[in-house]
Amino acid sequence: MFVTPQCPQCRAELKLGASGRLDAWACPNGHGVGFMLSELHERAQEDELARLWEGAKTAAAGRHACPMCDGAMVTVTIGLDPDESSDGPGDETDAGQVTLEVCRDDQFIWFDPGELDELPEDLPEPKPSSAEVAQIDRITTAYERELAAAYEDDSLLGRFADTVAKRHPGFVKFLDRVVYRDALDETNAA
Repeated sequence: MFVTPQCPQCRAELKLGASGRLDAWACPNGHGVGFMLSELHERAQEDELARLWEGAKTAAAGRHACPMCDGAMVTVTIGLDPDESSDGPGDETDAGQVTLEVCRDDQFIWFDPGELDELPEDLPEPKPSSAEVAQIDRITTAYERELAAAYEDDSLLGRFADTVAKRHPGFVKFLDRVVYRDALDETNAA
């Protein structure tokens, strides 16, 4: 049975809404907003999310219950920097920090008012080099050739491909997204 998530502070029912491309659970009384970890990958930088999730593995219990499962969330403090490099050249010194509550089981992160604005926004991915474009083209061509052969083949591989396509259309969409990312972005933008 699905129970509507509740604000970890006032226990009011959270409202699911979209903010651009993100789905967020917001407290109607303004106590904060929560995101699933997968949603935050669309908004936040990967290095901060990696540190947040790594810190959640060993963090101490927090002060609030998870809006999703009512289990204890953990409190994680991470450093913030403007780049997306997690180590080595290009990794800038932390310019601040933020403390968030995380539910490891539900992969849910709660932001009190203003905390989301502290998290650096995701930077656009750099354009691939000509060598990377050539490699992607070779992989795409090989994938298309092998997939076409699998669909034509009535063997075990062909039956497997048909089964996956029928039973797991989301996985097929995921593969399409990985392989045809730029073409899909252009189609969606049109």
